[in-house]
Amino acid sequence: MQPIRGWRNKPKGFVIVMTAAMLVFMIGVVGLAIDGGALYMIKARMSAAVDAAALAAGRSVNMANTVAQANSQATSMANQFFAANFPTGYMGTSSAPTVTPVFTQETDGAGNPNGVLDIKVTASVSAPTYFMNVFGVSSVSVTATGTASRRGLVMLLVLDKSISMNTPTVPTACEAMKTAAQDFITRFSPYDQIGMVTFDYTAHLDYPPSPNYGNGTLAAAINGIVCQNNTNSTSALEMAYQQIVNQNLPLALNSIVFFTDGSPNGISASFPVRLAVDTRWGPAAGSPPPPAQSGSTYGQSNSCASGANGGNNGICVNMPVTCTGGATVRGTLVQVSNQNVDGGGTAGLFLPMDSDSAITYPPGCNQTGSYTRQMIAYIPDADVYGNSTHGVVASGAGPTVYGGLVTRDRWLFQTNSLCSPDPTVSPNCKNTGDFWANYSTVGSASNSFPSGPYAGKLRPDQPNTVVAASMNTAMAEAYRIRSDTKFHVVINSIYLTGNGADSVDREFLPIIANFPTIPALPYDSLGYKPYANPAFQTNQEQGRYLVTADKNQLTGLFAQIASEVLRLSQ
Repeated sequence: MQPIRGWRNKPKGFVIVMTAAMLVFMIGVVGLAIDGGALYMIKARMSAAVDAAALAAGRSVNMANTVAQANSQATSMANQFFAANFPTGYMGTSSAPTVTPVFTQETDGAGNPNGVLDIKVTASVSAPTYFMNVFGVSSVSVTATGTASRRGLVMLLVLDKSISMNTPTVPTACEAMKTAAQDFITRFSPYDQIGMVTFDYTAHLDYPPSPNYGNGTLAAAINGIVCQNNTNSTSALEMAYQQIVNQNLPLALNSIVFFTDGSPNGISASFPVRLAVDTRWGPAAGSPPPPAQSGSTYGQSNSCASGANGGNNGICVNMPVTCTGGATVRGTLVQVSNQNVDGGGTAGLFLPMDSDSAITYPPGCNQTGSYTRQMIAYIPDADVYGNSTHGVVASGAGPTVYGGLVTRDRWLFQTNSLCSPDPTVSPNCKNTGDFWANYSTVGSASNSFPSGPYAGKLRPDQPNTVVAASMNTAMAEAYRIRSDTKFHVVINSIYLTGNGADSVDREFLPIIANFPTIPALPYDSLGYKPYANPAFQTNQEQGRYLVTADKNQLTGLFAQIASEVLRLSQ
């Protein structure tokens, strides 16, 4: 019987041995779970910290003038945010590391930059173990990486430097604009590219887009602006757009900031020249002979001579030939006497852009400036950039919609005085323009030739028409720029009213910016009700539109645009 009792005692010893072995294993598993949980908590906290650090680094690159300064500032901010989210010694870890953001420009499939800046922040700490010490593992390295992306910025300042900016009060509007622009450029990053186009009767590329703008060179270019001559807005917008296309960063925030104090008054086209005598101011061909060159027509002295009271300011009833050959001449025709409807002054031709070749005149043309409007037959239906001289595509109904276009073809600018209810607005009253049909006894009563060899064509010998065609092409130019589905250009606009004698226009700059409504002008009553932008395009980028009659508010308005641009680039 003894062997049987010994056999029964053997399982009892085996269970004890197995239980002891399993306890060791279970303790190891529980210890590993505890250590793993601790490491998971450290990893999660560190991941949040590096994410915050990457975002902070991306935002802080705006706080510097050079890339080296931006990197230093970004490193400082990244470490501050990392330390705030991952305290030193957290859960027994080693001292918090110093993190250094790495900036990388993304590229497309061909290896070309696409306009997106990636920011990468990596951190690593040594985390203690507790139960894993049993196996000789006293610490584990924990690493986390955070990334953020920032849209690069390609931005062109487009600044009006026409003579109307030289207001008599100090500082002049020109000086106020320069001060505002210099403050504006300090708000961006050296990883961005900023350039500047200015315009009078010619568009000037004063500063090609560059990431080095913060080294003082762009500020110097702004300081060197001299306000003079006229307002070729369309060529300026086209030049800015060309610069954006040249940078070829489709994923960047491509932006134009357009500032002006009045209506455009320069039309750039290939103008047909006259090769035969015509009677544009008199009866149609085949009718009785025109009257003698004496007296006045529409309030202007009748004369075909050059000079102040002839040529560009006179009414030439039986206009002589000034060219003997050729078909067209390319250049910019401008109005130089406010928006005087009764004849007034026109001048040119000037270069549309300062990068254009010299103007080549057809054979036999009298190139004297005062004969310009005698040389040109009419304003063609499209400008040199392919924009309609009759307006921009309408997307809805509105007071200025005609024939499917928002147009100034029927518009008389220098009329319909409107005075602000606020006595502090200066000047307190401005003309807003109206339909010429409401003023049928004013001037020629039309922007087009009513009869003769060019019946229905826009007339080049009337400043009101030059302004109308210029505004039409500028609106069409902005529409064409915003139609680019590769670069998605955003146009922001700032309007300073009150300089010179030009009429103010409610629709022009909201249409340029693709702003959804037509807001009030400083001269509108408190009861003015904004209406829908008749040219608003839902499938195009929408910009900001800001307006003021006070040049001292320009710095604040430019700052608002900067905030909007920065918001979109984050």
